[in-house]
Amino acid sequence: MEFLLYLTPIGHQILNRVMMKHYHVVENAPICRGHNLFGLRSTPNFIICTDNIKKYDVNSTKFYVNETIYHEALHVAQECKGGPLGITNIHLSANKMTDVMNSVKGYNLSGKVIEMEAYFLEDNPEQVLYYLKKFCF
Repeated sequence: MEFLLYLTPIGHQILNRVMMKHYHVVENAPICRGHNLFGLRSTPNFIICTDNIKKYDVNSTKFYVNETIYHEALHVAQECKGGPLGITNIHLSANKMTDVMNSVKGYNLSGKVIEMEAYFLEDNPEQVLYYLKKFCF
């Protein structure tokens, strides 16, 4: 799997925790084609769309691969908990809020909160690892 070449040390730790929860890590699954996806957690699959990330910005592949791992891993923690983690004081940039709204079209309010938490913490891998440990192990 090519995306493993881009992972930070904490990215490896997070991915190992995801695999310990029996997720099948899949790179460039068919769902990646024809969609503007960087990743997806769809139990039992943890999907990374490396080809889409590279097409988006080849110079920032490492950044976006890791951000995607962190984001999708937070969804694993949310699944372990059975819903949103209860993070308060979420502040997102306008760009991230647009990403949230694009991600949750057709979702209920809970889906919006779940995505907001993931976008909020995708830049904080230490917190993602903390929540994985807290709710999944």
